[in-house]
Amino acid sequence: MTKETLEDLSAEEFDRLIEDYIGRGDDKMELPTFFGVMADLEEKRKGHVIELSGKFMNGEVIFDRPSPLPVDRNQIYIGDRKIVLRLRAVPS
Repeated sequence: MTKETLEDLSAEEFDRLIEDYIGRGDDKMELPTFFGVMADLEEKRKGHVIELSGKFMNGEVIFDRPSPLPVDRNQIYIGDRKIVLRLRAVPS
């Protein structure tokens, strides 16, 4: 059995969880407590910074290796998602 944490939830799943909790009626949480928990969660998310470095050459981003995430030219892989960078030169 896999134990899922709040960090594992998508934004939609998290919103649904909060709505379900708020609407349950019994054992209500006081608003200051709720906002305190939300602030703690937001602060924790800020701690997950991933820095990528590299260079822009011939229209492509070439990431330095080793990298904290799987990368390719103009691509970053996070879990089952691929982020494709499509950059254009700024006219001088």
